[in-house]
Amino acid sequence: MSPSTPAARTVALFGASGSIGQAICQRFLARGDRVLAFSRRGAAPEGHRSAATWLAWDQHPAPATLAALQGERLGAVVWAQGQNCTDSIRDFDEQVHRDLYEANVLFVLRSLHELLQRDLLARPARLCIISSVWQDIVRPNKLSYCVSKAALRGLVQSVAMDLGPEGHLVNAVLPGALDTPMTRANLKPEQIARLAGMTPLARLPALDDVCATVDYLCAPSNTSVTGQFVAVDGGFSHAKFL
Repeated sequence: MSPSTPAARTVALFGASGSIGQAICQRFLARGDRVLAFSRRGAAPEGHRSAATWLAWDQHPAPATLAALQGERLGAVVWAQGQNCTDSIRDFDEQVHRDLYEANVLFVLRSLHELLQRDLLARPARLCIISSVWQDIVRPNKLSYCVSKAALRGLVQSVAMDLGPEGHLVNAVLPGALDTPMTRANLKPEQIARLAGMTPLARLPALDDVCATVDYLCAPSNTSVTGQFVAVDGGFSHAKFL
């Protein structure tokens, strides 16, 4: 290995089977990292091909996963898992709300606690949570989703404070609407054009934009950015057109 070549790291990626998770996985692999990809079943989604090591982690890690993790030192951990739903205070369902909070907040806390208890983080490690611009702004009929994402602000800032003395950096990336095949399948062209027109860039960001931001926050070159929330939305969340 030449002096200019960065040492390969081991990266843990939760929610690796989702569209954002798969893209982040490929990004880390392309930069030479070893990726431990966690999904509920411990298997890559159909059609996904990569050199990642897939391990099962649902609410708790499978015994085989714990055995595989023994002795690891994770240079970065990314949480790209989560759930969404449509609801409002008028049709509020407490169990649905609890399920969303479990998936979007408690899972992060529980899994990070597990990694810390088993001393699996390198020092320092870079930790990154995929949240959403909807943690800071709201839209109609997204009550439980917005509440659960808003809770991540307190989570990131508290964990950054608690783990700071050990050198760990903790941040969140907040995607807005992304230009993906799923977006184009679910929205009409005029709806996409309207969304794009609500950004200063007049376009939707791509998955690569999210991956590049995660890549930087988790890179060894990031030595001081922590407790921060980076919106990848083309300026949507701060734009007001009159």
